[in-house]
Amino acid sequence: MEAEKIGKAIAYLRKRAGYTQKDLANRIGISDKAVSKWERGLGLPDIGYLRKLSILLDTDTDSLLAGDVVHHDSGWQGILLLNENPYKINAGTIIYDKPIVYFLLSYYLLVGIRDILIVCSADDKKHIDETLGDGSDYGVQLRTVCGSFQDAVKYNMTAKNTMMVYGRCLLYGVDQTRFFQKAMMNRDRFTMLVLPKRLNHPSSRISIDRDKKVVSSDSDELMWTQYDFSDIPILFFPTELLSDMAVEADVSSYIARYASEKELFVQILDRGFVEIEVDNWADVQEASAFLKIVQDNCGMNVYCIEEVAWRRGFISLEQLREHGERKKGTEYGDYILSLCNRVREGD
Repeated sequence: MEAEKIGKAIAYLRKRAGYTQKDLANRIGISDKAVSKWERGLGLPDIGYLRKLSILLDTDTDSLLAGDVVHHDSGWQGILLLNENPYKINAGTIIYDKPIVYFLLSYYLLVGIRDILIVCSADDKKHIDETLGDGSDYGVQLRTVCGSFQDAVKYNMTAKNTMMVYGRCLLYGVDQTRFFQKAMMNRDRFTMLVLPKRLNHPSSRISIDRDKKVVSSDSDELMWTQYDFSDIPILFFPTELLSDMAVEADVSSYIARYASEKELFVQILDRGFVEIEVDNWADVQEASAFLKIVQDNCGMNVYCIEEVAWRRGFISLEQLREHGERKKGTEYGDYILSLCNRVREGD
């Protein structure tokens, strides 16, 4: 690795993103002197900072380490599908201290995706329009339309690749962004996230080979482990597949057909990840209890979308403070304001 070349790449991308050295340092949690040394080729970022750097600078770690970033384009867009729920679980349903749509949108923000199409019911659209608007307050572009997933192909989807979330799930685990990024590395592949866990229903099992490709359960290539693999409703694929996807009744039907006809790959999350599907009110209670335990014991507000937007460089510290002021007097708003104050004080 050439430190000088990497330093020039960091400097170029930092300026393109509109950060000062101090801005970038604050978001990573280091001093601006460290950023200055990187840019002058006097040192390299620790491996623990590379993923955060790549997201903030809208690139990937391989391009960053190669210093080949001048013409880099992330080329990703997001589609969030919110099918109408029989129990009236909707975008505004509160999971402990925040609406469920905050979790779902944060998945995109974590990997730097700003252009997001939300296909949902009329009630969901009303809530999102009233609370999030067009997304500009969070540094993203939201387009919210009523309909089913077949309607997604009617809209101008210009990016080469798409990340799709098609279920209401709370996903929590260490270094989650890294697994999303790994799923995005092979842009010509259809990749879904899977989670190792013991299943009560064998029909839910995903069988994979050693190349992380989905295979039939009776295949000689099947990789046997002590855990089964269950799919998570998050996909990464070339956008050109959308028109073919729309022929099926739902996303799950398309996945089954694609796996039988072509190569469907998986990105396996580590053991210790937790996924809670939120499809009924018992799920809401379970997810809320889990979130309360996590936040009470770690001191962070998990999936605070305003904080995610700030840490990813989508909004400024002043914009973050404005969000906190709007909710001042609530535990959520006071958390945002305390975060701003810590940054101002150099914590």
